[in-house]
Amino acid sequence: MSVNKGDSESAKFNMKISVGRSSAVDSIEAGRKALHESIEIKCFYEGTTTLLIGSQIVTANAGDVVVINPYEFHATIDCGDGGGKYHLFMVPLDFFASNGVDSLKLRMLLLANNKSFKTLFKNDSRMLRVLMRVAKEYEEKKTAYTVAIVGLMMEFFAILMRKGLKDGESTEVQRDNLRSYRLIEPALRHIRDNYAECFTIDDLAVLCNLSKHYFCRVFKTVTGTTAMEYLRDYRMKISDAMLNNTDKSITQISNLCGFESVSYFCRCYKKCYGISPSKRRGNK
Repeated sequence: MSVNKGDSESAKFNMKISVGRSSAVDSIEAGRKALHESIEIKCFYEGTTTLLIGSQIVTANAGDVVVINPYEFHATIDCGDGGGKYHLFMVPLDFFASNGVDSLKLRMLLLANNKSFKTLFKNDSRMLRVLMRVAKEYEEKKTAYTVAIVGLMMEFFAILMRKGLKDGESTEVQRDNLRSYRLIEPALRHIRDNYAECFTIDDLAVLCNLSKHYFCRVFKTVTGTTAMEYLRDYRMKISDAMLNNTDKSITQISNLCGFESVSYFCRCYKKCYGISPSKRRGNK
């Protein structure tokens, strides 16, 4: 079953925001596997944290902003005395395009054109002000807060593109990751655009002009998960957005997100979020 524009409108705001996080030391090896497509932004407001980003050691203090590019290895290696505190923003490459801002094509800019953003911005008062306002909007969730956040993130990326955009200087490992990403990009795009439809791994492999075995291997290397797990998780994110932002019934949401039955949807949802869809809606 396909989803029309009206049905998916509430699911477009797909940026993950986590307010008031405390830094914790990561396993370096785990960090080297922590690859993701989203742009990760950390806005530090207290303490000191040292991070390994690619092969670069970065020390962030209160007032600093750290930007981690897509498919860039990263790990926290020291938290200083008391640990650094920050707000986290995970911005998908299609965030602006899915919200009607065609002028900010991050996927084309960073992946197709091999650009990247500078990592550390020291005491940039304008960046800090914008991100703190985003965190406040997210916490308060007043009317049209998602609209406000999209506008603020447009301002942030305008600053970022003026102050921190550079030609790609990736390592050989990162270049390999990008090459692998480009191999499976048709499958990722198909999942994003057709998540409610029924399709198989074979279908996705054909889209990428790869053998099934090689497709599965590359997909897991790039995303850290299988194609079907990635599809299920994507459907979970869409369904959670619909539960929280629409009055559609759980049955409707299950159908619109491509689950084979309501009972299967409820099992998947509880496994993912630790709560049933009905309780999630009741706790709103």
